[in-house]
Amino acid sequence: MVEHIRCTAIILSVSSIVFLISGILLISLSDLLVKKTVNRECQLKQGTIIYNIWRNSPVPFYISIYVFDLANKADFLNGAKPNLIQHGPFVYKEQRTKEDVKFYPNGTISYRESRNYTFDRSKSMADETLSITTINIVYMTLINYLDMKNIPDLFRKIIGTVLSLAEKPIMQLTVKEYLWGYQDPILSLLKNRLPQLVMNDQVSVFASVVNEAQYETILISSGVGLDENHIERINNLGRIERFNFSTNLSVWSNKYANMINGTDSTIWHPDVKKDEFIYTFMNDICRSVHLKYNQTHKNLFDIDTYHYILPNDAFANSKDNEGFCLNNTMENGTQQLKCLPSGLFSLSSCVHLSGSSIAIPLPIIASNPHFLDSDRSIQDAVDGLIPDDISHRSYMDLEPTTGIIMNGSRRMQFNINVVNDSKIDAISHIHPLVYPMIWVNEHAEIDQPNADIFHKKVYVPLLLLTVFKYVIIAIGTTLLITVISLVVFSRYKKNILAAPEPTTITDETTPLLV
Repeated sequence: MVEHIRCTAIILSVSSIVFLISGILLISLSDLLVKKTVNRECQLKQGTIIYNIWRNSPVPFYISIYVFDLANKADFLNGAKPNLIQHGPFVYKEQRTKEDVKFYPNGTISYRESRNYTFDRSKSMADETLSITTINIVYMTLINYLDMKNIPDLFRKIIGTVLSLAEKPIMQLTVKEYLWGYQDPILSLLKNRLPQLVMNDQVSVFASVVNEAQYETILISSGVGLDENHIERINNLGRIERFNFSTNLSVWSNKYANMINGTDSTIWHPDVKKDEFIYTFMNDICRSVHLKYNQTHKNLFDIDTYHYILPNDAFANSKDNEGFCLNNTMENGTQQLKCLPSGLFSLSSCVHLSGSSIAIPLPIIASNPHFLDSDRSIQDAVDGLIPDDISHRSYMDLEPTTGIIMNGSRRMQFNINVVNDSKIDAISHIHPLVYPMIWVNEHAEIDQPNADIFHKKVYVPLLLLTVFKYVIIAIGTTLLITVISLVVFSRYKKNILAAPEPTTITDETTPLLV
């Protein structure tokens, strides 16, 4: 009996150890298994590895544009604050197409990306024919250029007089013309008279950025294989290695600001950690920005996500952002950094007036919408803006296991630097300020059909794997408890059987029969 129990205990002990070790190995290897599974799911038929989630994102993209309408034109020209009325959103479905895709043996992929926009009237507040009053972009660009080049007073007065014959500092356009292009009078005149100087007379506040992007070449990491140090590249998935064939920019005033960090914000690596910065490179503003972890929550489709937000000091006038201050040539010829107030950064070295053989910088200044997180003096210089942390801050929701971006909004406001010039009558009384033109919300959110696919292809296998590994551990634990019980019971029985029988002391007085 005891030997039988002992044999059973040994068998169960071995079984329990096997189950426990299997369960522990499954736990420790489960993340690796998930990564390998994600990688395998993203292979193309031809054997060249590229991620379908990157090339054909399951998350629909939309862009909402808000425009600012000047309500007090006459008072503004006489020095009053601009009273702005926000109109929007004007919503467009965004279709991204990867073109000229090439694969390289070192695990990188190059491509260009064209974007097509379709107006969605059902999601918009009004039709694109809505008329607005705003700053004349070309007029103010030329005035800024004169100011930057320190043109003598006499020449500025002559140029201002000639300019005023064709242009006015304030213009009225439809939303469609403003965003997607209109013919500028002064550029049209120059195009006809000096075609070698001006080749394009169309001006827009949004389409020019879209058109330029299709000529930009981006090289990213596929995240597959090992690097030169024999480390897996999975954490580099989607990271931009080169932009227009260069590993860095030449726009800003130091090497840190000119670094190209992060992805294009449409993909991120699997196994996301809460404490890591989510970097994204935004070519339309010529810089990288980062998001910080904020909280974990479930989205509308019961998918757990990490919520990352743009920090409130992302564009602060700080030591970390010193490189985004521009070099300014002083009267004595020396160079000095010119920093804007907190919350702003100039794009004049990044964007130029299109269609001209002369690189005329556009006096565009970027910020958060409604000057969120900007210096109070910038906010107080205009009427009609109400910064709101929920509506105006950029954010991103990542599914941490796969790195799929489930939801996100990239929000940015584009402003123009308004200057006055005492030698030019039309703007001699304008109060200098940063004038809001538009703000853009590029947003994406997974829909029900794609959420169902995600549950089927990712959540269900992960759930089965999780249940399986814990079932094994439970079986192993149960067997181990059984083994311990049997061992204790066998020892108890052994002690009982081995106990000596009681002895009786006899003498001549002890009876022979009891």
